[in-house]
Amino acid sequence: MQKDLDPLMEKYGIDALLTNGSAFDNPNVYWLTGFRSSDNIIYLKNKGEEPLVASAFLALERVKKESFIKHTHDLSEIYLNLLKENKKIHDNLDRAYDDLLKKQFSGKVLGVPDEFPASLLVMLQGMGYDIKVVRDIVSEARATKSTKEIEIIKKAGDATTDAITQIIEMVKNCDIGANKVLMHNGKPFTVGKLKLALDHFLLDKGAESAEDSIAAVGEKGFDWHYLGLADDKLKSEVPIILDVFPRLKQERYIADVTRTFVKGPVPKRVREMFEAVEDAVNTTVDALTDGAIIDDVNMACFNTLKKHGFDSRRLNPDAKDGMTHGLGHGIGLEVHELPSTYSREDSYLEGHVMAIEPGVYLEGIGGVRIENDFAVTKGKAKRLTTGIEDVLYI
Repeated sequence: MQKDLDPLMEKYGIDALLTNGSAFDNPNVYWLTGFRSSDNIIYLKNKGEEPLVASAFLALERVKKESFIKHTHDLSEIYLNLLKENKKIHDNLDRAYDDLLKKQFSGKVLGVPDEFPASLLVMLQGMGYDIKVVRDIVSEARATKSTKEIEIIKKAGDATTDAITQIIEMVKNCDIGANKVLMHNGKPFTVGKLKLALDHFLLDKGAESAEDSIAAVGEKGFDWHYLGLADDKLKSEVPIILDVFPRLKQERYIADVTRTFVKGPVPKRVREMFEAVEDAVNTTVDALTDGAIIDDVNMACFNTLKKHGFDSRRLNPDAKDGMTHGLGHGIGLEVHELPSTYSREDSYLEGHVMAIEPGVYLEGIGGVRIENDFAVTKGKAKRLTTGIEDVLYI
């Protein structure tokens, strides 16, 4: 949360945090300012002080009206002089940063996050500033969500589960044609058609695909990040993984939900995969609470799968099948955020929001994965992605 920035600046030994960009190309800038715009702005926060934004012209006026930033630094005169000199602003940013830092920064060490442009870092070093790259400082602050952020992620989750539900209805209405191909309105139901419909359903709820969606049919789901080709045909009697991670267009936050479904008779081995994954989901969520050691939660999943006879790369690094990926990841403004399930000795804290995604993958069959989003609390984790069953036999 925002209140964590000062302690983190102390931890990393910096006197100020500096970054730049727009809400659409740098989620950190949006989180730090609340300014939803394509305009490139500069953010500066001195340790122990309120942050400020430097910008110019109409963009600066919108920062004052639309962001939660209370202090600004006007670069309009600098930019105007550059234009009068027939010079590109982008090629002369040293003058903007010189004006800002001489007037607003009095410390010794400037911290910049990983995404801060290398060209600007070198420029500032050439101007005599002591620059320290603090890769994770904003990510660590973002890891613990406010009540408002959790409510927004729940809204994203509602849009996601609603869109998936509508896809499932389309599958229910499919006939089964030759070679077990699903037929929708007399034509093969392809991954391309599924994703196009999914995008429409998401837009109706004010969301859009953050990157793409995963739609893996049958044995292709063995590769758990196989996106699916547009002409892949959905088929009956095989598991179909649908992993959807959209972003709310206005609020910018993301949900991440996976459902695996089977149309028609469910093969015995696939049913066993579903039973194991569903059990792992329940056991994992029971362990997910404030103060829980991250690897204890990991092991709740992997030991449950082992009980059902399925391998995992956590228990057996040489595993070729079973669960060959991590338990999940933090979510927020990005699909993958902190905390990381690979930070095994760390603890979950109240306010962390996790996408938890147990799965089992067998070569020649495919995969079964169930993914939901949870807010960590002092008690049992609160599920944010509701309104759709975990196991879908159609």
